[in-house]
Amino acid sequence: MPQAPRKASAAHAEIPAAMRTLIALYLAVSVGAIALLLFGSDPSSGIFLVLFALPWSLFVSQVSGLLGISSAALNLALLAIGVGINGALLYLLGRRLRRRQSPS
Repeated sequence: MPQAPRKASAAHAEIPAAMRTLIALYLAVSVGAIALLLFGSDPSSGIFLVLFALPWSLFVSQVSGLLGISSAALNLALLAIGVGINGALLYLLGRRLRRRQSPS
């Protein structure tokens, strides 16, 4: 019995390989920046993490002030959340570009 063609599922509408590579590279370098900050001897090595978490890193001091907590661990957690948000935004951008390129 012939089967009807199946509609492409969300898994088949994945993002292009170049975008996946870009996201993986971004996350790998960001994790490297976190490791450099945690295990490095120079405190100024945190600048790399701040740059990778932009624009969310601009709000770290404001959120810390609102919470009334001045903690390096909290700042690191907020920067890691910023990196995660940026990674998610890159993923969503890749999916949107893929939908725009795929024929209807």
